[in-house]
Amino acid sequence: MSGKKREAKTIQVFFRLRPPNGGEKERKENCNVVKLEKDQQTVILGENTNPYNFTKTFGGDSKQTDVFDNVARKAVEDAFDGFHGLMFVYGQTGTGKTFTMSNQTKGQEGMLQRCVDLVFNKIKDDKSGDYEVNCTFIQIYQEVIEDLLRDKHDPVDKKGIMIRDDPNIEGGVYLSPVKQLNCYNSGSTAQEGITNSLKMFHKGDSNRSVGSTAMNAVSSRSHTVFTLYITRRNKMTEEDYDDDTANKEEFNGRLILVDLAGCERQKKTGAGGERLTEANAINGSLLVLGKCIKALTDPRQFVPYRESKLTRILQYSLAGHGKTTIVITAGPSERNMDETRSAIEFGQRAMTIKQQAKKHVEIDYKALCKKLQAQLDSRGDILNEQLKAEIKASFEEQLNQKDERIKFLEAELSLYKTDESPPPPSSKHEEPSKTTGAGLTAPSGGLASKMSFTGMSSAGKEKYRQQMKGLEEKLDTKGHEISSLKKEKLELAREKNDLDARLQQKTYNMNILAMKLQGDLRSKEEQLQKMQTALLKVQKGDFMSATAKLDIDDTDSSPRPDGMQDSDYIQKLQFAIRKMREREAMMTSYHEKAREAIMYQANKAEDLKEKLNRESEKRRKVEDKYDKLKGSKK
Repeated sequence: MSGKKREAKTIQVFFRLRPPNGGEKERKENCNVVKLEKDQQTVILGENTNPYNFTKTFGGDSKQTDVFDNVARKAVEDAFDGFHGLMFVYGQTGTGKTFTMSNQTKGQEGMLQRCVDLVFNKIKDDKSGDYEVNCTFIQIYQEVIEDLLRDKHDPVDKKGIMIRDDPNIEGGVYLSPVKQLNCYNSGSTAQEGITNSLKMFHKGDSNRSVGSTAMNAVSSRSHTVFTLYITRRNKMTEEDYDDDTANKEEFNGRLILVDLAGCERQKKTGAGGERLTEANAINGSLLVLGKCIKALTDPRQFVPYRESKLTRILQYSLAGHGKTTIVITAGPSERNMDETRSAIEFGQRAMTIKQQAKKHVEIDYKALCKKLQAQLDSRGDILNEQLKAEIKASFEEQLNQKDERIKFLEAELSLYKTDESPPPPSSKHEEPSKTTGAGLTAPSGGLASKMSFTGMSSAGKEKYRQQMKGLEEKLDTKGHEISSLKKEKLELAREKNDLDARLQQKTYNMNILAMKLQGDLRSKEEQLQKMQTALLKVQKGDFMSATAKLDIDDTDSSPRPDGMQDSDYIQKLQFAIRKMREREAMMTSYHEKAREAIMYQANKAEDLKEKLNRESEKRRKVEDKYDKLKGSKK
């Protein structure tokens, strides 16, 4: 996969102010504490004279179309160019995050619906490209990942949905098992693509967890991630496959639309029971998101992506490998001043993060396969024609030689019939014996032994026999030469077959190596999962069970693959070092938790021992008192 980079740019952060709602108007709250300057980039909060600058600001009267054109349109174009475009809305509960991202009211559709419409209209207008579009839709509810597109009758994996490192994208992750459904391919229409994508969104949205609180009647109780996978390759004709200058690249872009649940305070939302548990999980994941954003502003800090499922999923884009866009939403009420300031400061930190987005371009293997097949067919046709020509030439040569031999023997026979002394073989008659091809051998028993030499003198007969014997020896020599050439031809054919076999073996070895690397990655992920499970057990006090099940192998003895460039190998080592450092930090934390667990168990044992001693002393006093009473009665 190509990792083409562009110049570093910062994350684009927008600010949107919600107009006063019915409750705020009814309570006559002060809704003039957030002021937007006319330059549409500056926010002033309360009496604070320090302005906050954003990429662009939107007031309470802003239109959904304006928000989409300024925020999301560029992200769609980036996805078509092979980038990973991430968009999410951040803010307090009830400030219009879902309205901005995925409102379904006709005429006021959110960015998601408008992005889907733009994607397939761009596909419709691109006459030179073949496209495939797939989508996934998941939610993170109380730190558990759920597939919103899963049917009720689909089998459920007991382990749940796992986050795994993507072997094809360094620093990227993928979810398994999660349904990736096809929305569009080269045989579909743009309208079918729009209909299929929105149908899948509506299906997932109906499965999303929502609830009512004092601040929002329809409050999102989970984070959702809707992803469109857009693959583009050029349309190719048979001539294009043979043209080395034709563009055979394949662009793999993603459009990642995240609707975050809002941060909330219990005293304002009145949450209790299950709602309070949901709020704690939401606030916890948003806290980790804030920690990651803060850590990304300082290269010396460790970024705790793994502390939350949300940040782990968004790790690739947040780290600057994708193009991230954030919309900060806020309410106008003075009552929510603290939450508004917190959201604004989150956006201000995010604006300082540098991005070096990677373009994901691969070889169009379909085009490459057709090109190689065409070359193979063409080469096969050429070889067949050459072979036919060689065989035809060989047979024609043998026929010509036999015709010459027949004429020569007929001439000799006519001389014998006239009782004339045959002339010595002419150069014309000797030529066939010099150029005898395959299949011509000396007559069995010798020509001289079968000829009749009636009418010839003894000396003439002997001379002619010697000449015929010489011709037979020449025929034998040429036959041996032809046999040797045939053997050489067979040897060349065997060498060609050996080369083909070695090539196939090398291809097989490369596939085995790829499978081994994937297996190693799965093994490392399973080890990490064991460590996380063990850590949870330690936190619950079950230290012995945790250490019994923990199995860690930090070694990586896999050799350097043949043909790997030095720069690629160095990058691989650097990536392994980063992984080892993360694991070292995790192990340090694990040992600290383990030590705390041991101390906790030891203190608990001491407390129990003291309690038993107190009970024994109390029992002894009761028994003494009972004995005294018994003695007094006697």
